[in-house]
Amino acid sequence: MPRLTPQRWASRRQQILDGARGCFLRNGFHATSMKEVVDAAQMSPGAVYNHFASKDELIAAICEQALTEVTETFDQLLERQQLPPLDETLTAVFRHSAPLDAQRDSARLLVQIWAESIRSRSLSDRVEPIFRTVRDVLASLVDGYQKQGAIPVTAPATEIADILLATLQGTILRQAMLGDVDLDALRRGVRALWPQPVQTAPSAT
Repeated sequence: MPRLTPQRWASRRQQILDGARGCFLRNGFHATSMKEVVDAAQMSPGAVYNHFASKDELIAAICEQALTEVTETFDQLLERQQLPPLDETLTAVFRHSAPLDAQRDSARLLVQIWAESIRSRSLSDRVEPIFRTVRDVLASLVDGYQKQGAIPVTAPATEIADILLATLQGTILRQAMLGDVDLDALRRGVRALWPQPVQTAPSAT
């Protein structure tokens, strides 16, 4: 059998993830069997297990995929010489983020994953590094805003990043439960917290 090209490999992997997402949304994690995932992906069991050895691996991959959009957006902003206003940055991330889409599917899945990771140590071990990555990227972004004078330097960037991460998680939870996230209201709230430039961080000597 010929080896799969990287593009074909990625396509098959995504096909499995899409099938698993549908199963998890319909039935939840515990009620979904790997056989149901295999059937939804329309592949052989061997092909599915070649990509994912367990449901925990599938769940972690779905979580990583959902949050990758967020970190990629932040990374793109960090490449700029001048960061946009903080309220614009956060609302842009939310506006283009799958976890806050109108269908609420990604938000619901993420909340399920967070709940399951509390119960399952093996899943927690896979999910925790993903959140640490998001936090690190947020801290780098905060550091950039502090250097611009847009965020006070009275607290370390990592501590402020924790607050922003909690805001991200809380907004996703609200979208999953109520589906009524108002991005314009979120933007106004952020602008009220940081209404104008503050004193910039002192330059290193």
